[in-house]
Amino acid sequence: MELEAAVNKYESALRTYRAIYTFLEFTTTFFTLYLLFTLFNMQDIFTIIPFFEPYTGTKYNFLGSELLFETLGILLAELGLAAIITVVRQLRKEKKDAIKLLEEKYPTLKERLSTAYDNRNVDNLIVKDLLGTVKLEIKPLTSSALLDRRLLLIGIGALFLTASTSTYITLTDYHTEMTPKNLPDAMENIPFISSNKDKDLFSLEGNEAGNKGKDTSEDLFSEPAVIVVEGTEIDLKIPPGTSPGLTIGEEGEERKDAFGQSAAYDPEAIASQAYYENLPEGYQNIIQSYFEEMAEAE
Repeated sequence: MELEAAVNKYESALRTYRAIYTFLEFTTTFFTLYLLFTLFNMQDIFTIIPFFEPYTGTKYNFLGSELLFETLGILLAELGLAAIITVVRQLRKEKKDAIKLLEEKYPTLKERLSTAYDNRNVDNLIVKDLLGTVKLEIKPLTSSALLDRRLLLIGIGALFLTASTSTYITLTDYHTEMTPKNLPDAMENIPFISSNKDKDLFSLEGNEAGNKGKDTSEDLFSEPAVIVVEGTEIDLKIPPGTSPGLTIGEEGEERKDAFGQSAAYDPEAIASQAYYENLPEGYQNIIQSYFEEMAEAE
């Protein structure tokens, strides 16, 4: 039971140390966000959002001092973001228990401490001997053995740097000319970030370089000059010098052609005068009589 009490003491100290690490990380993250939001005048974002615009300029009493709505809102946003970032980072970290940390820090306890703790309720000579040896080895160890001094110093240093810088820009009221309103314009001036305008310009220049001697507007926007119908290519180009045909949207002149009414004739057939020109000489009467008889027979 002495081993179990010692391990519980180490676990309690480890939780305290982790709380200190988390607090240092949270405060450092908060001051970092405070620096960025102050330098870039992020409080002006409330004037852009229509929902918050009616509240801008309103003052509230906070801890005996008056704070503008924009200042109070940006502080709450910084606290919320800092909490979210800290929680996400803590969830992604691997958390080791006190036994595993002690075994990593003291190689003589490797696997022996965990084995003795798992079999602390077993009553035999081997386990008793192991428990006695482990108790003697961990007895001089204090809870501070689990403290990560390197991580603690880094956290304190980062906190001091961000806190002192935040205090300086607060006392001097230092701000940049960057605001949320002109942030999109500033993004266009950042190197290696191309806008749509640059992409269109590059595309047009590349097309002109690869199609010299051609009408660029025709190549880009006109219909294709060749179509394929059932595997056969049909050229749709109009030969030079020919009329372009009808144009959509144009109206032609209305033509009114005058037509004359033909004369009325007897419905009976009239023989053409050319009939006699092609008949052999001497046989005109015979052939004429033949066709007249046939017509009467019908």
